Amino acid sequence: MISRGFKPDDITLVGVLSACSHGGLVAEGREYFQNMKRKYGIEPKNEHYACMIDLLGRVGLLEDAYELITKMPMEPSAAAWGALVHACRMHGNVEVAKIAAPRLLELDPEDSGIYVLLANIWANGRRWGDVKMARRMMRERRVKKIPGRSIVEVEGQFHEFLAGDESHPQSEGIYNALDQLFAMSKLEGLF
Repeated sequence: MISRGFKPDDITLVGVLSACSHGGLVAEGREYFQNMKRKYGIEPKNEHYACMIDLLGRVGLLEDAYELITKMPMEPSAAAWGALVHACRMHGNVEVAKIAAPRLLELDPEDSGIYVLLANIWANGRRWGDVKMARRMMRERRVKKIPGRSIVEVEGQFHEFLAGDESHPQSEGIYNALDQLFAMSKLEGLF
């Protein structure tokens, strides 16, 4: 793109930074981020910072990610704090999570996934008091966990299933078929 005389815009650079993050290309991501203003005249936005925090967090540079988030020239978004908290989960860093989690909850207190993520981080760190606190906060704030769902198309008709849902008119037959498949899989040594 650049070799053909095109200058990237801010959206293109979000894509580039995201690609660097998913590819573990720390040096390249840092270079693009640092060159945004200097080379391309683009002021980094919250999305760019969130990509960099994700990049640093994925490779375990949690202190660098935390330092970047604290030095942002704007208020960090839920995406930025979320990237840091997810990295804490990935790398088992309870201490940074303890700092970042309250900031994320301030920005998005109704997101049940955040509470579940935090409870999992605390549980992995064997911080049972914090696990109870996360669950209690969910109850006190009346935040409900949205059950997982699947949508299956059969002969042009869509069927929706919620986790543990038995309200489908053919659920008995469906669960019997699943039980048979599971039993056959066990016999084949798949489980």
